[in-house]
Amino acid sequence: MASVMASSKSGIVLNRMYVGDYLMSNLGHEVINLFQADNGGNYLYLNSTGDFVKAHQEQVEYMLMVKYYGLGEVEVIGLATGLEDVYDADSKFTGKYDGVNADIFAMQQHYADTEGGISYGGVPIFDIFGEAGQQSVYITYKARKVYVPSEGKRLFIRFHFDRAVEYPEHDSSDIVVALDGYQQAKASLKQYIYAEGSYKGDLTKQNIAEKQEDYRKISTMLIDNASLWHEINNRVDDEELGKVNQRRVSLIDICQIQNDENRFSNALSYFMLRGEYRELWRNFFRRFDIDLGLDYTVAREEASKIEDAAVDSMSYPSGGRIDLMVRSRDMLCIIENKIKSDINSVEEDGEGKQLRRYYNYANWLATNPESKDRGKKCRFVILTPKYNIPTIEDEQMRECYTIITYADLYDYLTEHKVEFGDDANFVALYEAMYRHTHDNVNDYLYYDMQERFFRCIKERLSQQ
Repeated sequence: MASVMASSKSGIVLNRMYVGDYLMSNLGHEVINLFQADNGGNYLYLNSTGDFVKAHQEQVEYMLMVKYYGLGEVEVIGLATGLEDVYDADSKFTGKYDGVNADIFAMQQHYADTEGGISYGGVPIFDIFGEAGQQSVYITYKARKVYVPSEGKRLFIRFHFDRAVEYPEHDSSDIVVALDGYQQAKASLKQYIYAEGSYKGDLTKQNIAEKQEDYRKISTMLIDNASLWHEINNRVDDEELGKVNQRRVSLIDICQIQNDENRFSNALSYFMLRGEYRELWRNFFRRFDIDLGLDYTVAREEASKIEDAAVDSMSYPSGGRIDLMVRSRDMLCIIENKIKSDINSVEEDGEGKQLRRYYNYANWLATNPESKDRGKKCRFVILTPKYNIPTIEDEQMRECYTIITYADLYDYLTEHKVEFGDDANFVALYEAMYRHTHDNVNDYLYYDMQERFFRCIKERLSQQ
């Protein structure tokens, strides 16, 4: 990998990927950044509209593709080197932008012609994204090489704040580059970092020395560290497109509820209560030494407030609503479904820790002489994506709660698909779980965007 210092260009652009409500129902143009075109070229799209101001023309050599990670931090998910400007991507839109700029669009088409055509899976780039209709720029740069972090490597950039903030926690193996001069862009999805600390036309020329040091740290700690990167040459081929046919689009996809905890909990409750699937669920929980039996019931959003004047609510807090309360003849099993929320962000809520409150409630039910659940054994489960496994600070709760990942559940259901494979609704839930089996959220985002990309190409091919 060539040194960033060896290039005649000094610019690094941070390109925020997979952002905004637009992606809820549209294919983000940045999906091309991690795929080679059919002609072998690496073409890049710079968010949000593909263009850049002329001050950055022929100045940018590197793109770091990043994704929001937490307050003041982004995770680096890709690196492109040897950037060449695609002409007319530097034509900044002025005024209210509405529709297609015909001149810019024509220049983009001409550029594609000079490249021998730019297509993915046999479909021209303009046909893939053409229906969106709000873009004139489809390609911002051409890159010499594109890389993703090496297996097991997670890379982060932490921005400076003028006030004290609580940054996200990291594993000891994570590489975090902490900046002292640059603050995170508030609205723009692109941010430029130069060796000189500023660029022509920069109106915020403060902290130049600190920004120069930030550039050096990003260069040496990330870009020039070859051990961190793995070159990719992914292309859209028949094998990848064939995988799209393995599942049909379901209402879960159409309604975009793959990340909705409540909807997922509703679906889990429904299928757990179905008589023909009780043995299936019983055997799954047995893997975690939890035997629900076959006579269990499932309640959604059960209020966990202890209604007992003899119980001190300050020393024995309760309250809140339990995602899934499973009752059997001998057991109470509380299942807390955590798809997107962070356990640590909701534990402290003024009434005590959430997990502890549920623990108190279940044990009160099991010991209250007037409770129909008296004498039952209590079990506690957190069902979570693999990329969002919580850290439980309360040592006792850490011992009491069993963490089950969606990867555990997905793998089990894969083994037993013959038992529900004819049930289209159950299959839809099973397939929606796949996104939550990834090790980190960026893998999931990449998978989600990739699937939409492939489906779009398949649809265009069917229309030819």
